[in-house]
Amino acid sequence: MKIIVCCKIVPDEQEIGVLPSKELDLSKASWKISQYDLNAIEAAKKLSSETSGFLTALSVGRSSALEGTKIRKDILSRGPEELALVIDDTHMFSDSLETAKAIAAALKSTDGFDVVLCGTGSGDLYSQEVGIQVGALLDIPTVNNVTDIRPNGNILEVERTLEDGIEVLEVTLPAVLSVTSDINVPSVPAMKEIMRAGKKPVHVLEVPLTDALPSINNLSQQVPDQQERRMIIIEGDDEEAVESLYQFLKKEIL
Repeated sequence: MKIIVCCKIVPDEQEIGVLPSKELDLSKASWKISQYDLNAIEAAKKLSSETSGFLTALSVGRSSALEGTKIRKDILSRGPEELALVIDDTHMFSDSLETAKAIAAALKSTDGFDVVLCGTGSGDLYSQEVGIQVGALLDIPTVNNVTDIRPNGNILEVERTLEDGIEVLEVTLPAVLSVTSDINVPSVPAMKEIMRAGKKPVHVLEVPLTDALPSINNLSQQVPDQQERRMIIIEGDDEEAVESLYQFLKKEIL
């Protein structure tokens, strides 16, 4: 089975600052794999192991995010046997449809695949749309909110956990699946996997992205006024302490 897992490289949210103009400052933020895509990589690694498959990681983005050796090794140390990249500085990839079109174009340039795995959303936008849009663009079966995947011959049994029950589907291949963070707990790469990652192949795909145009225009992006976190300590466990806590909360609410 040939498995392709998509992963987005996003700024580390803990290192994002706020400018006086209330705009986000990304200048000091390092790059990392989107948290939700770590679940997709882990699920893809498990599926590859169960089917004796071959796992390829695919990422689309700008050179600032994808040309770093560290981020490439981080992806490859988590299970994929190779990494395919679409690098294009003429696109911002800040729109779900633009990203989906780029991924679909990259997938069409490959020599085929059985299943594509995506995270339920991305760590920066979390639109929860890219996987569904990729499947629609490729005109193949697509399932989102996946919480379990079980191979069964030439099909996959896919489990979706809904609000009022669990849905089990049989999915023919090729297909696109978007997994939730409930599907697993991403493992931490062992040192030997980190060492092996440096020897795995990285392919930069030459994919025309003339059709990968954004469907929306971001006019502005601002954040609320930042406030220092207050630390109020009320000592004791008697009625007086409870009354003090009540009066404090009452004052804050009103």
